[in-house]
Amino acid sequence: MRKMDLQKQAIMLIEQLSTEELKEVVDYLVYLQDAETRNVSSDHEIPSQNLGTAIHEMFKPFGGVELEIPPREPAREPPRFD
Repeated sequence: MRKMDLQKQAIMLIEQLSTEELKEVVDYLVYLQDAETRNVSSDHEIPSQNLGTAIHEMFKPFGGVELEIPPREPAREPPRFD
């Protein structure tokens, strides 16, 4: 169904509703939106540790690794656009 047809149908339906019925529909939609917001926010719990700590704890049983950090070098010359 085309978008224009859907818009026309929606307008015709809304025109048939009384002001009181429209208020009830809006109240119900607001209620649904609030309920969805409550469900989304309550489903997510805040992690007790950050990502770095979680990764460290995961690989701790395998032992540590000492990485050789290369010495710093001066930055290269920026490109020239002559």
